[in-house]
Amino acid sequence: MPKSDDLYAWKLFASLMQSRSFSVTAQAFGVEPSTVSRAISALENSIGQKLVNRSARPLTFTSKGEWAARKIEPILAAHRKFIESFTHDTATLEGQIRLSVPPSFATRNLMPILEEFYKLYPRISFDILVGMQASDVKSQKCDMAALTGKIPDSSLIQIPRGRCVYLPVASPEYVKAHGMPLNPQDLSHHTVFLYTGPMRSTTRVLWKGHENEVIPYGRTIASTDMLSIREGVLKGYGVALDMPVVQCWEDLKEGRMVPVLPGWKRPPAQCYMVLSKSSWHIRRCRVFAEWYAKKLTGLFRQYEREIAGIVPLEPDAGFYSEKPSL
Repeated sequence: MPKSDDLYAWKLFASLMQSRSFSVTAQAFGVEPSTVSRAISALENSIGQKLVNRSARPLTFTSKGEWAARKIEPILAAHRKFIESFTHDTATLEGQIRLSVPPSFATRNLMPILEEFYKLYPRISFDILVGMQASDVKSQKCDMAALTGKIPDSSLIQIPRGRCVYLPVASPEYVKAHGMPLNPQDLSHHTVFLYTGPMRSTTRVLWKGHENEVIPYGRTIASTDMLSIREGVLKGYGVALDMPVVQCWEDLKEGRMVPVLPGWKRPPAQCYMVLSKSSWHIRRCRVFAEWYAKKLTGLFRQYEREIAGIVPLEPDAGFYSEKPSL
């Protein structure tokens, strides 16, 4: 059989186009880099065209290689859907998924979502982990992780799951006792909760349109646990500058929290489901990651709609239309 008719060789080629690394592609497929290199060479010989500039660092592709990658991707996607159509019965999908999510989301929000997925795929089980990073995904400590912010690593699959909107909030009791902070400079006279956990950087600057100000912190209470910060805000102990909407929309709607610092906020961040290439090739992981990302996108949009009349939110600026990085 001509190598040009070998679908596996084209899968290696498409993966190489994404990773730009023979070793990363080899790891994703569980083979040696030399195997990937020979398969690409055989493809080139079969079609009589050079596809890869092997001497370039980082690896680049010829114009014919770029063209071939654009053409082969929909063919490979159609083939994958064709194969999956034979095993569409949800009962056939089984095994364990090691899922990492932010600690606060695991505590308050995750279980109803997993229960919904379980009704679709009753033979899937989960090992819930918290706070893992992209490096943990790459080292196979988990199958996938819900992370905030784009990871600058083409060896990872990143599926957008909506945006995280951060709001400065306090309790009505705190505002009554200490006054409403109107701009970042006012914060030097307030108690401020600082999130210092692993999921994102600590907020040091607030923005209002194109204007930004460094926060002149006075008294602070730092915590790696967003739920502890939420509890402190609800009890009237201080101000949170970057409470995720997912953790405060109900409190805002029911009046237990109020927005402060009108117009000032930490910019929103895109959120992703992040998988290694090898996890992506496991059907149960791929099915769940796509389902979960779609589910979270819908929930995040719903939460934003719930508070739209309470606090102005920035337009999504493409957050909800970004395509997966495959």
